Amino acid sequence: MNPSRSFLLVSLLVGCADGVDDSAAAAEACGDPDGDGGTDTGNIPNVAGSWTSSFAGDGWDDNCTASGFDETTETWVGSFKIEGAYPSYRATFNSLPDDRFEVAVDARGGLTMTGELVREPGTLYAQFGGLVYQGSTDRDGIDGSAFFGLDVDADQKIDCYARASWSANKSGL
Repeated sequence: MNPSRSFLLVSLLVGCADGVDDSAAAAEACGDPDGDGGTDTGNIPNVAGSWTSSFAGDGWDDNCTASGFDETTETWVGSFKIEGAYPSYRATFNSLPDDRFEVAVDARGGLTMTGELVREPGTLYAQFGGLVYQGSTDRDGIDGSAFFGLDVDADQKIDCYARASWSANKSGL
């Protein structure tokens, strides 16, 4: 490989990792699943970057007796940052910088984030999933659902759970 091509490849990969270069060349280097402009499946945006999410609890386990697990304690679900390249990314919620979530995106815009958090009431297993899209206002979004499972006694079984609607909008637009 000649030196100028090596420099170009490294430059594209750096732009991809930062989530700031939306050029056609960067889309190819990042593995944009639908190509620059989304000519084959709709415009699936590059998910790398900063997002702001909202969480609306649809159902909390009525039989859960664990203190510290309810609608008021899961405030960490808010802003987060996704880093990496298609199809495998990592996410960090801003209020939990030491806890990383694994993120996968498929070629049709399906996104799943999973992670676990060790907290006061136990180990919380969290999953967020949805469809990544570019809305009619050119704002990138994710709409879907979330599931939290709480293991209060470290037996690797879910003792309490919550289900929720979840959505996110790409920040800085």
